[in-house]
Amino acid sequence: MASKERVLTATEKRRLERYSLKCEELECKGYTKTDLTMSAVKANIGALYGLIITIPFIVIYVLRYDGVAFDRARTSISSVLSDIVVLLVLIVVHEMIHGVTWSRFTKKGFKDIEFGVIWKYLTPYCTCSEPLTRWQYITGAIMPGLLLGIVPCIVGCITTDIRVLSVGVLMTIAAGGDILIIKMILDNKTSKTALYLDHPTDVGLVVFQK
Repeated sequence: MASKERVLTATEKRRLERYSLKCEELECKGYTKTDLTMSAVKANIGALYGLIITIPFIVIYVLRYDGVAFDRARTSISSVLSDIVVLLVLIVVHEMIHGVTWSRFTKKGFKDIEFGVIWKYLTPYCTCSEPLTRWQYITGAIMPGLLLGIVPCIVGCITTDIRVLSVGVLMTIAAGGDILIIKMILDNKTSKTALYLDHPTDVGLVVFQK
């Protein structure tokens, strides 16, 4: 979500100030900046990428079990409310995985990681205040989708558990914005020495290269 389209909190304003100083520091060292941010609306459209990725798992499940497990699942779902709570918790865990992964690559560890919520869109987010290499940034971006999305999809197909498969499908779709960002990074040709700095208030990042 572009910061100019919403009112920033005091904490976000401080993050933006530190981010601006970091940008100035890198530009003084001879780096040029390429913006790879997007609006929250476009990031949500990225959910289509997640949906496309889940289609093979859904097809495999239906073909292999011929819908029998779907009938069993109807009686196993005790409460729609509990399922919603689980999904909300997993969304928070999704952001935590971003932070934990990126923190492994920064000098100060978890001190370089911050969390927030874009209340206008009820969208939690994680941001890293230190620049990372290409593979480090991509690793942190893709990890929640793998652990909470792809892995449950595989487990759900193997165990015939439709609830596990459903969680995997929904969390892969939820990682659609991350997938879109990764696609933008891969489409952007940069040098091996390029640095990737997460934007503190917008969805996406900026790339610095000499």
